[in-house]
Order: sequence, then structure tokens, then C-alpha cells
Amino acid sequence: MTKIRMDFVPCLLIGGLLCGLTIFAGQKYVEMADERYETQELPQGEVGGEPAADTPLVESIAEMQQNDTFYVVTDDENYEMYHLFYDDKEWNPMELPSGEVVCVRNNVKASKTVDGYKKQTPVGRIVPFEIPETLISQLADERKGMEFSDTTFYVDMFGEALESANEDDIKFKFDMVAVILFWVGTFGSHMIGAKIGLLPPVFPKRKKEKA
Repeated sequence: MTKIRMDFVPCLLIGGLLCGLTIFAGQKYVEMADERYETQELPQGEVGGEPAADTPLVESIAEMQQNDTFYVVTDDENYEMYHLFYDDKEWNPMELPSGEVVCVRNNVKASKTVDGYKKQTPVGRIVPFEIPETLISQLADERKGMEFSDTTFYVDMFGEALESANEDDIKFKFDMVAVILFWVGTFGSHMIGAKIGLLPPVFPKRKKEKA
């Protein structure tokens, strides 16, 4: 059984401390990102925020194309429930009052229910974008019989809104950094200690046998 060299014990503690602090920092980062997401409010009238008094209400793609920004009141009350994933982002298919279906990125915090069941969207704008086959096929799976009316753009109703923290992704990245820092801290501190004469070399030189 391999024994731990005693001169490595304090170095392992240093490496463990760096590892623990990194994991702790990752958890705090997630908490801070989630808190910012929960408390942030965009100004009225901005893309991703609630409509202002002068924000145009539209019902069709043609009306969207006539305005720089706009909002929609849709009978598609459940459109936010259908999440399509592409490029690490969530997208939603939404049916307009005209019956046309568009692809949107939606800031759910700025949308609300009106008239009992209808959904009032955040302020949106058209963004030229060739909708990838990934989203088209996901829509076919999620909502049978529905298809995008125009695949040359999406409607940005997210704007500058913060996204809630992807805890699993952040945890994985911080865990990887923690492992690296553990080994760097352990061997790095030992090498420094050896260089200033406090510790023996990491790999002691073997004495040459006399002929």
C-alpha cells in the first residue's frame, strides 16, 4: 500500500482548501445569478420588458413587419410551456391571433395573463434568422399539426433580460476548475517549499551506485 509522504500533508491541505473555496464560489455564483434574475425588471417599452402605452399591439406577421417594436395578446395561452432548445437557449412557438405561428425567445417574467386566459407578451422585435431544422423538428414533436409560418426570422421578446443560472452547467465548470486547482495547489506549494528549502524535492534524486 502506497503511503503519503509526510512532507505532502500540508500541501494536500492547501490543495484541498483551494478546491473547497472554488466549489463554494460556484454555489455562491449560482445564488447571485438567480437572485439577479428574480429581482431584475426591464423598463417598460424595451424589448423583453412590459409594453408601454405607445407600444403597438399587433396580430399578424405583416403588422409585426410594419413596426420596430410591438407586443401581442394571443389566445395561445400555453405557448410558454412548449420549450424548444437550440444553441443552449430556449425558444417558444407562438400562434398569433391571425393563426400564423412564429418562433419567439420569451422573457416569461414580463408576460402576463389578461382577459382571463389570454397571454400578453413582452415587447418584441423581428430578428432576421434562418430557423434551423432542429427547432422545426422539435416543434413537429411538441405540437402536432403546427408549423412555423415564416422560417426567415424569430421574434426577440427576451432582449437584455438576464437568464436564470444553469446550475448543472455552472457546477460542472467550477468542479473542473476545483480539480485542477487541487493538483496545482498541492504540487505547486510543494515545489515552492522545496525551492526555498522548507521541503525536500518532489522527486528526490536517486544516489548513483558506486562501480
